[in-house]
Amino acid sequence: MTWQASVNDIACSLQTPIIASPAIHLHDARQLSTLIPHDSISLVITSPPYPNRMSYIRKLRPYMYWLGYLNNGRDAGELDWQAIGGTWGIATSYIGRWPIPDDHGVVYPHFAEFIQRIAQHSDLLARYVAKYVVDIRQHIAELYHVTRHHARVFYIVGNSTFYDVLVPTEQILASILQAAGFSRIDITPLRKRTSKKVLYEYIVSAQKT
Repeated sequence: MTWQASVNDIACSLQTPIIASPAIHLHDARQLSTLIPHDSISLVITSPPYPNRMSYIRKLRPYMYWLGYLNNGRDAGELDWQAIGGTWGIATSYIGRWPIPDDHGVVYPHFAEFIQRIAQHSDLLARYVAKYVVDIRQHIAELYHVTRHHARVFYIVGNSTFYDVLVPTEQILASILQAAGFSRIDITPLRKRTSKKVLYEYIVSAQKT
């Protein structure tokens, strides 16, 4: 049975000794070089937030209150503003005042076009998507500095739609990786999401050369 095979795989993996020394750091992914030495990371596997206005702080805030990490609603909003893709509470007001750079700092050729199309329906959402992409660009630039020669990076990301305007997150990420200096970039469809027909998750991989 498939279920039994999955259980056996998990049981076998639990018997494999862990030879690494894991560490957890609370830090801003847009400022990696202030924490991690240059040329020190050989592999990155991550799934960052997607540009879909899902707030992890909003979903987790009851537990964060109970555990003492948050004291009031404004604390939650301020924390969400610090996160890439954060959009809950006071973060919404901050996004509304965030100035979109003229050149957006993004190399994806159709970026300004779909930002303008979203802005025709909602200026707030256009600023949200623009800030998300600018933040990701800053993160990738920092990542390039801390990764080693021939390091591999893997991002699991999903595309989004706003007012039927498709935001091709995987293609934007691939363009940003290439502009930062990564090569051997590949986009592999991972799965179809259940929310809308055009929404998918992808693995975007690259190598530092």
